[in-house]
Amino acid sequence: MRIYTVLLLVVPILGLAQAPAPPAEVDQALRAQATAFLKYQMEGNFRKAYELVAEDSQDYYLGMSKDKPASLELQKVEYSDNFTRAVVTSTSKQVIILEARSFEIPGGRSDRWKLENGQWKWYHDASKEEIITLIGRMPAGPAASSAPPPKLPKDLSPDAVAKASKSIAPPSATINRKSMPFIAGKEATEEVVFHNNASGSVRVEADLIADYPGFVVQPKAFALQPQEEVTFKVTYHPSNKNVFNAKLRLTIQPFETEYLIPLILSKESAPDKR
Repeated sequence: MRIYTVLLLVVPILGLAQAPAPPAEVDQALRAQATAFLKYQMEGNFRKAYELVAEDSQDYYLGMSKDKPASLELQKVEYSDNFTRAVVTSTSKQVIILEARSFEIPGGRSDRWKLENGQWKWYHDASKEEIITLIGRMPAGPAASSAPPPKLPKDLSPDAVAKASKSIAPPSATINRKSMPFIAGKEATEEVVFHNNASGSVRVEADLIADYPGFVVQPKAFALQPQEEVTFKVTYHPSNKNVFNAKLRLTIQPFETEYLIPLILSKESAPDKR
């Protein structure tokens, strides 16, 4: 009876245990190989990338369609088979041409790696590799060469493309304040911090909404990688014209998503903090 009771207590504890961490030297070796592979893809140096491909996947790699992403950044590594295989997830930025117009959209890719003769090598699994694009899920890597040509959506207007981009990687951000107070007649600068929580890079554009002389925002635009942040500064230079309903607008590109932060101009003096 006591043994049975002990087992009941042990099982839940084991269920809470986290997956074991990979040996440091194994993880470092994989990340070095994967980073080099992504670098060669961006450079278009496919000959060097070929040297990192497993022997059973070299024919596939030679025949696959290849592209040069504008950016690639290693994001996550998931191990299996006692740390002899892994899936490496990366964020990317891809430039596409639709109706003679260039669009830059965030995306992602997954690469499979395995240990071969003591070295990490990229390998092909056509049944599992895919990417997410404006036209839906598409095969990635070697499988792309045998995939049927994609059918473009009928509506290729800028509004439709922007809407499709949101379904690929919806913007996610943290802003540290909901309003920015100022006192009429008193020059001051207020700051707001924008943190990029999205899995891909974004561009944040800042401008001011209203007919208001005297307000200036800096910087006007800023590119952010995942988990990076930027501080926007709004400076108020007093003028003779009253300001009503002024707002700082932060627009996330390429999603066209807006965040509005009211600029509150008070005629009352600031309270004495002493």
